[in-house]
Amino acid sequence: MTQFQEQPEDLYFGEEPVDNRIGVSLQESERSLLDAASRILAAKITAGGKASGPIEGEDIKESVATAIKMARFIDKTVRADKER
Repeated sequence: MTQFQEQPEDLYFGEEPVDNRIGVSLQESERSLLDAASRILAAKITAGGKASGPIEGEDIKESVATAIKMARFIDKTVRADKER
């Protein structure tokens, strides 16, 4: 059976699969902040030696807050190509 052929009906044991995934749609600026925050968090984990431990919610919040502060600073000090 190839990946494009239909699966046998008994694959789900008589139950239809439930899609519990959360949908996320980020705007370009949100994606940029997510990229920055993830790099900040990775650097913080590496520097703090927490690479093997759990990531705390507070670590994520601080990284996102730092990325937002950076974005606001950049917005105030840098004129984008299409801004006048």
